[in-house]
Amino acid sequence: MKTKLSLIFISILVIACSSNNKQTQLASLKDQRTAIDEKIKALEADLKSEKGEINPEKFKFVGFTETKTSPFDHFIRVQGKLDGDLNAGVFAEAPGTVAAKYADVGQHVVKGQVLAQIDDKQYKSQLESLETQYKFASEMFDKQKRLWDQKIGSEVQYLQSKTTKESLEQQITSLKQQIEKFQIKSPIDGTIEECNIKVGGVVSPDPRLAAYRVVAFKNLKVTAEVSEAYSTRVQKGDKLIVLFPDANKQVETVVSFVSNYINPVNRTFLIETRINSEAPNLKANMIAIIQVNDYHTNNAIVLPMNVIQTDALGSYVYVIRPKDKFNAAYKQPVKIGFTYNGLAEIVEGVKTGEKLISAGFQNLIDGEYVRF
Repeated sequence: MKTKLSLIFISILVIACSSNNKQTQLASLKDQRTAIDEKIKALEADLKSEKGEINPEKFKFVGFTETKTSPFDHFIRVQGKLDGDLNAGVFAEAPGTVAAKYADVGQHVVKGQVLAQIDDKQYKSQLESLETQYKFASEMFDKQKRLWDQKIGSEVQYLQSKTTKESLEQQITSLKQQIEKFQIKSPIDGTIEECNIKVGGVVSPDPRLAAYRVVAFKNLKVTAEVSEAYSTRVQKGDKLIVLFPDANKQVETVVSFVSNYINPVNRTFLIETRINSEAPNLKANMIAIIQVNDYHTNNAIVLPMNVIQTDALGSYVYVIRPKDKFNAAYKQPVKIGFTYNGLAEIVEGVKTGEKLISAGFQNLIDGEYVRF
């Protein structure tokens, strides 16, 4: 019984091995057939090539886009600064020692408000003396006038008293005006942003040394200096974009002022634009990046700069045109106008609707067959 079972088991193993061997042989033959088919195709293609026949399967793959017109803008990029119409440095009008300070940084003030007092005791003492003299001269003049009206006394006495009175009036007026200069007053309504004086310190009417700075941050403007090379291309009303990098803010506006004066030192001219914004994070003298739209067209053929190549003759692109019932890449010279932000305006060489090779143009040969 055991012998019979062993024989049956061995028979099953032989049959299984035989089946696996056939499957292996079949898979091997299929692989050989695939390799042979590929060799046959390659030999047939070589034979056709030797006979002068074209093999589209050997054409180089490329990608293309159809050229069309679109708006194109060119911008000049310059650095400027933010300011306001009411940004005033307040200076002392008379030299002296600061006797009192009535306002400091952060305080809101109004036009004409006294911010600090410079010591004026000497002048006030003179004023008191003049006022005393004037009081006496005024009384004497009144008496002389009454007498003269009654035809009593001489005209000389009357005129002398009148002259003395008027002279003292003028001296008092002049001295009061001088004393007023010892008060440092705010010229505008606004907020004190700087205070450069201390009680007991000395001030002078030096235009380089502001005692205070008062800012009313309204009617904002951005100013910038632009190279003389752009003097004919930047005009009042041109569109521009103002970027405040530190405030992460961007504003679109227009050029409101273009100077007619070229600075002889740095060969630049001044431009200005108004900003209608009250963002709390904008501050005086903040850096502003200005992009002036100095050129615009509504109908331009615009190409990416990376598809434009150059050689000894100039710039060119590859376009797809028919050749022998197939497609071929042709080298097309182009003339470039303005370029901006990775794009180029094509003014000559390419027409609307042409198939421009935008991918796979590297190492192409003029007239080479292509497929897509």
